[in-house]
Amino acid sequence: MIDLDMMYKDSNWGNDPKGPDNITILMPGKRGWFNALLCHAGIDKKRPAVLLLHGFPGNDKNLDMMEALRRCGFNVLTMNYSGSWGSPGPFLFANVLEDAATALKFLQDNADEYMIDRDNIFVIGHSMGGFATLHTTAACEGIKGSVAFAPYDFGLQYKLGIENGGDDWTNVHELVRDGVQQLDTDYDTLMEELKNNPGYQFEAIADKLAKKPLLVIEAGYDICAASSEKNHSRYLAEWIEANDPVDFELDSIPSNHSFADTRLALCEMVAKKLASWVD
Repeated sequence: MIDLDMMYKDSNWGNDPKGPDNITILMPGKRGWFNALLCHAGIDKKRPAVLLLHGFPGNDKNLDMMEALRRCGFNVLTMNYSGSWGSPGPFLFANVLEDAATALKFLQDNADEYMIDRDNIFVIGHSMGGFATLHTTAACEGIKGSVAFAPYDFGLQYKLGIENGGDDWTNVHELVRDGVQQLDTDYDTLMEELKNNPGYQFEAIADKLAKKPLLVIEAGYDICAASSEKNHSRYLAEWIEANDPVDFELDSIPSNHSFADTRLALCEMVAKKLASWVD
């Protein structure tokens, strides 16, 4: 069903109404609707589905990965969290996590309508999308496997910033300061949220993640999802490995936080791992 050789090839369906297409979805959530896009690989049969979660504030949505996975045979759902890019707000990290869980449930509940294989649903995400991927994976059932690439640990980085100051504080301070300009929120609101939610730290969910199929991809030259000591992915791997994981892998690509010069390598790594989990 999944053909990795198609990652770099076009498949010409002509005018076949069952061929690949994009479906715009106004997805009902706790704050009204939010914007989503289902990119399906064809409705001729049920196919595995991927929920792709973007980062903060969402300028880079990894749409090249969406298309690569679609060409391989996955249906891919992308969405904009509450308070971002036209979805009604407010934007909060708590709402990001809630919206991700809502989108996952949408795939599960509407599997028949959108020709989705309910037994092969995956969650993947970059940076804050990795943050959401990990928390969704820890909290929700029915996920076949998850991939977080360059996941940003907001809870950890805020804690280190308070404790250490210096570069650790600059990291989270500048990220939030610059990102809120494009979101329905403000700096003080998000920083207060981080202060009051130590459970956002990956360490708090490592025991649950250890029970789930998970690939974490580190950006080797990352200066964003990294403290003054080490990469957030490295902290996460240590915490998961301390909990005797059932199916966990940490991989690394020598690139920056956005994997700007290694997009093909990143897409291949994600697609191969997802394909290996498909029944």
